[in-house]
Amino acid sequence: MNYQECVDYILSVPMFATKLGTDSLKHILDLMGHPESNYKIIHVAGTNGKGSTCSFLASILQHAGYRVGVFTSPHLVKLNERIRINNTIISDEEFVDMHLQIMKYVEIANEKGISHPSFFEYVFLMAVLYFSEQLVDYVILETGMGGRLDATNVVMPVLSIITSVGLDHMQYLGNTIEEIAYEKAGIIKDHVPVVFFDRKDSATTVIVKKCKECNAFLHIVEKKQYKLLKITKKTIDFSFESSYHRYVELKIKKTALYQVENALLAIRAFELLIVQTRVRGGTNIIKEEKNPVICPVTDEDINIIKAGLLDMTWPCRMEEIAHHIYVDGAHNEEAIDAFCESVEVMFPAEHKMLLFAVSKDKDYESMIERLCKVPFEEIILVRYEGSRSAELDSVEVTFRRFTSSKITAFHDIESGFAYGKSHVCNGYLFCVGSLYLAGDLLKIGV
Repeated sequence: MNYQECVDYILSVPMFATKLGTDSLKHILDLMGHPESNYKIIHVAGTNGKGSTCSFLASILQHAGYRVGVFTSPHLVKLNERIRINNTIISDEEFVDMHLQIMKYVEIANEKGISHPSFFEYVFLMAVLYFSEQLVDYVILETGMGGRLDATNVVMPVLSIITSVGLDHMQYLGNTIEEIAYEKAGIIKDHVPVVFFDRKDSATTVIVKKCKECNAFLHIVEKKQYKLLKITKKTIDFSFESSYHRYVELKIKKTALYQVENALLAIRAFELLIVQTRVRGGTNIIKEEKNPVICPVTDEDINIIKAGLLDMTWPCRMEEIAHHIYVDGAHNEEAIDAFCESVEVMFPAEHKMLLFAVSKDKDYESMIERLCKVPFEEIILVRYEGSRSAELDSVEVTFRRFTSSKITAFHDIESGFAYGKSHVCNGYLFCVGSLYLAGDLLKIGV
């Protein structure tokens, strides 16, 4: 089987399992000898910021000398993107090898009456096997959706991270913040510490309650702990007052303001994984039940954190893909609000254009209403490839309810992007609304 045949097979697998729960997946992992038990796992859930937090933490751990596997979703261009070690994506040859090995286990499971794993479960199995064979030290697993019933929730992590809770995937996770928070909190395990960005909303009560039920110590990160110092042409500079140390002159690449919050989660996680563990003589923090002792952060730790933060890259999160042209994968109300805040603060007086595409199953009216509070001089509407893309007429009608700006529509991304690129002049073009849009832009090139 060649690489394309392998990809075609995996993409043909239904997105979701035939029945809810992880019982079938656990049976297959039993057959495999549980490769996911061969390394320390950090489990990450949340509505937005999961991928960026994973990448910040992976970068810091790599600078500390560790071999780090990362499993994220979705991919933007190529399926291999979901599985990487030390920022290197699994090769086509390795991808095929993992597929063939997993297929054998699936066939054995089928003979025992165990159902075929879903698309996400299948790629997850490939990832945990690959990381085991590659002898990684840490693996950072991003949930696909939710947490409680997610395929990744079969693991026993040493640390759990919950980035944010917002209204997304409501047809699967619930119609309120509390219901969605309950699903995210499903990754919390007995006596496993949790790092959580507390936005002081109704999700907090749910997370706190679950941590108490599981005797899992909750490490909260919140806005009052950091301060933006300055935004330069290349970096966003900030300080952070954690429970362990007061960090000054931290820097990330100039992308979006919301990335600072994801960086803080990664710093806090690193403190627990490395600094706290070192002080406890190497004791695995999974056994930690009480408030940990405050322990010193060394100069070497600080240098590792600084280098890891500044070295982190994560595609299509306020990424400048061409001169004065940015793409951001924001695709729900919470993410759009964070995107708009970044544009308003970082580009307050510049001329701005918007290129927008959105999925029809999103609450795009709320997204559009927020976008229209930013003074975009022209709005370009496009449809991405695929049946999930919202119809242009409906999107245009919604925009016209909230703005008097010029609106131009194109039935394909390539034409719309070419138009925007030729009209941006000395202003800025921002492409946002869907990760499908972001992926299609990368495919066509700039």
